[in-house]
Amino acid sequence: MKSDSNILGNEKKGRIKLTLPVQGMTCASCVLRVENALKGVDGVDSAVVNLATESATVEIEPEKVDVDTLRTAVEDVGYKIIDTADEVDALKAEAEAREKEYRGLWRKFTVGVALAVPILVGSMPEVIPFVNAVPERSRAFILMLLTIPVMSYVGGRFFKGFWSAMKHKTADMNTLVAVGTASAFIYSTVAAIWPRVFAAAGSAPQTYFDTSAVIIVLVLLGKILEARAKWKSSEAVRKLMALQPAVARMLMDGAEVELPLTAVQVGSVLRVRPGERIPVDGKILEGFSMVDESMVTGESIPVERTVGSAVLGGTVCLDGVMTIKAEKIGKESFITRIASLVEEAQTSKPPVQRLADKVASVFVPSVIVAALVSATLWALLGPSPILVHSLMAFVAVLIIACPCALGLATPTAIMVGTGRGAEMGILVRSSESLEQARKVTSVVFDKTGTVTAGEMRVVDTVLLDSVSEDALLRLAAYAEVNSEHPIAKAIVDEVKHRGLTVSPSMSSAFRNYAGKGVELNLRDSDGGSVVRVGKLEFVKELTGSQSADSAVGKVDLRTKELAATVLYVSRGEKLLGAILVSDYLRDGAVEAIKQVKKLGLKVILLTGDGEDAAKRIAGQIGVDKYFSNVLPDGKFDAIKKLQDSGEVVAFVGDGINDAPALAQADLGIAMATGTDIAAEAADITLVRNDLNLVPMSINLSKRTLKIIKENLFWAFFYNVFLIPLAAGALYPLTGWQLNPMVASVAMALSSVSVVSNSLRLKKIKIKA
Repeated sequence: MKSDSNILGNEKKGRIKLTLPVQGMTCASCVLRVENALKGVDGVDSAVVNLATESATVEIEPEKVDVDTLRTAVEDVGYKIIDTADEVDALKAEAEAREKEYRGLWRKFTVGVALAVPILVGSMPEVIPFVNAVPERSRAFILMLLTIPVMSYVGGRFFKGFWSAMKHKTADMNTLVAVGTASAFIYSTVAAIWPRVFAAAGSAPQTYFDTSAVIIVLVLLGKILEARAKWKSSEAVRKLMALQPAVARMLMDGAEVELPLTAVQVGSVLRVRPGERIPVDGKILEGFSMVDESMVTGESIPVERTVGSAVLGGTVCLDGVMTIKAEKIGKESFITRIASLVEEAQTSKPPVQRLADKVASVFVPSVIVAALVSATLWALLGPSPILVHSLMAFVAVLIIACPCALGLATPTAIMVGTGRGAEMGILVRSSESLEQARKVTSVVFDKTGTVTAGEMRVVDTVLLDSVSEDALLRLAAYAEVNSEHPIAKAIVDEVKHRGLTVSPSMSSAFRNYAGKGVELNLRDSDGGSVVRVGKLEFVKELTGSQSADSAVGKVDLRTKELAATVLYVSRGEKLLGAILVSDYLRDGAVEAIKQVKKLGLKVILLTGDGEDAAKRIAGQIGVDKYFSNVLPDGKFDAIKKLQDSGEVVAFVGDGINDAPALAQADLGIAMATGTDIAAEAADITLVRNDLNLVPMSINLSKRTLKIIKENLFWAFFYNVFLIPLAAGALYPLTGWQLNPMVASVAMALSSVSVVSNSLRLKKIKIKA
């Protein structure tokens, strides 16, 4: 592949997935044309095109095809692929292009309204007296001159699209608008310049310049609504990309040099001051600061970052100066990877959208046939003036049947749904994931790091001598205060949480016995003594077997119940007690499980712990079933076994050893603290470590799919119900024929209803 291509991609199973921004698409027929062109290229395994995001996602064999070949294939069918330097530029360029398109359409709409209003007023001499004072021939010429810029400038995009479709022997929404408005304009122009032609045919020379102008303006209004939806859909991406500062302070030869962010390379050393955003993902070399990571992780409490800590680009340095080494830049950075996930989710399409595309591909030609048939019937059977009624029916059918609502039905809901998910901290990799989430029957939770926090905490103490719990913990903390071990940290944190002080200066002759425990000489008012913290065999060396053995049964019972790690504490020859340390339930875990069960789903726990520990955790969180003693490779087998029994399985995990199970599950959900490998294998990534996002993800999918079905109903309803009215089905009974301008309003309303219905997802609270 060429390094200067505009791809947003990643490799998978020997293939490369690319996202290509495509310009020029206006409806579902355009989508199918681009899709077929890409699928027709040798080396393309799959191609999915999305109208709402104006992009194509293709999976290719890189040894057979490159981006230039794909670009040529798209250009051959009348569209264009935007060329950008890299992934970051592509994301920004796409957002800028959408905004530019929206503002350009708004300018044309403003001009169109300014011209359409006098055209409309000038077309109603019977209603407005001063218009009637203008000679009819002069009035017709004035209206024609005002309509020409509406047709050429305001509506130029429709005629360009029509010509492109004609060259490729196909039809789309542009065909309907161009043929309908051009028919009315040509008819009116002939009536204005050669009125005798109509007089000879036995009908009055009427003009319909207002029909052409107003229809183009109203259809353009629908395009503005579409463009605004596309622009707003990338708001989450733009906000994410905006978190990265435009410049960075780089240390070069001991001096600070302010350079553009693009100049930063992996290994660059940067200086970050209080109040500044961290430019890139990296590691702290010098300094200390509290860092606000809320914009990235959703956590409102600032976190402590010191030498050796990893920091994320876009987060805020609050109160210290830090020197960091850049480790991930550009498309590898955390922010860009999240942005790419959002883009990929909005670009993909579920099967329901593919069905809509196929229907749209035959819909436009069918409408043209219906328009011709209705015009012919009016010409053969209609009342006088035959030509006028025939033309009105022809134009009304073409306009009211514009399939833009059909093309918007699915992608707008997917965009808003995935965007809403991103706001809540739910990153959906593909819209197929939304469909799978809706079908889930069982949710399987990995224990460590998922249901539990993946960190150690003091969960109990067993006192074996006349010593208080605080004193026992404090003695252990004296021994462990200098250790980086997770268990030592848990003891020290518990002592600090209780408001007790631990001074390293009170200990001396500290010694670590690898695999056994630690020993120190404690200096206090009693003159000093030896304190040991560690395994039972280690402390028995000083306390003697008898006193230790008498306590084993009591401690072992609690250890088994809590699935805890035990540390014995002795002072001199006395065994004072035991401290039990264990992983602990994540905040909100119980409530999250309860919400999942409210959705009517089975909940299953998967853990490598023994039967007793698994049973205890399962009871605490209220799951229906649990699998204990599961080895890492056994997780995959457990998921497959459930699937073989007919369950549609969602698996929630976080570690590298969870990746096979995440990939095997019908729906893989990765926790925020999980590894990159887990995230890559998952369908959904939770940005925050909040298990309540799991039921919210499932409920979001149900709401989104419901909106899609509603959108498709309204899109088909407008077309199927109103086409007969436009053709004049009610005329024999009521004498009423649908005016083309009324038809254009109805067509615009269909797009408005679809967009408005989709935007409901942005406002509602997705609760389980």
